[in-house]
Amino acid sequence: MKKMNDGRGYDLDYYNLYLRRYLREHHFPEADDDLFIASRAEAATNIYVASRLKGDEIFVSTELALAGLLKGLEISPYDFVSDILTDEFYDHISLEDESIEFWTYTLLQELESEFKDVELSEEYLNTNDGVIFKLVITGRIAEYFDEYGL
Repeated sequence: MKKMNDGRGYDLDYYNLYLRRYLREHHFPEADDDLFIASRAEAATNIYVASRLKGDEIFVSTELALAGLLKGLEISPYDFVSDILTDEFYDHISLEDESIEFWTYTLLQELESEFKDVELSEEYLNTNDGVIFKLVITGRIAEYFDEYGL
């Protein structure tokens, strides 16, 4: 049986579209990586099918598939930096969406090396290393603002 294609180069399947929307909404760099999305969606489908074949209920299988689909994508660097800006620097910058977006993208370029090989998650951020990482990023943002006059 031939799958329907909408002309964008990927199938209109639930997991593909769910992941694509999630990555864009949270500004993950993988949002435009069709191969990444397709492989994640296929793995999620396989998890769902295996779970159903094992006898799990539909909602259990769906939850397992979504957990597999989003594994390692709990917090994006964009969300992490924008949360720091709104929590720690609210008295220095405008909290308008456009301002937060501008500063977040600007700072992500400046902090690119710090985010290399770091998988952001609630679990990680609740460890000593995670707390230190957040403090380092907050300090680097403060230094950036000091250096450029904010």
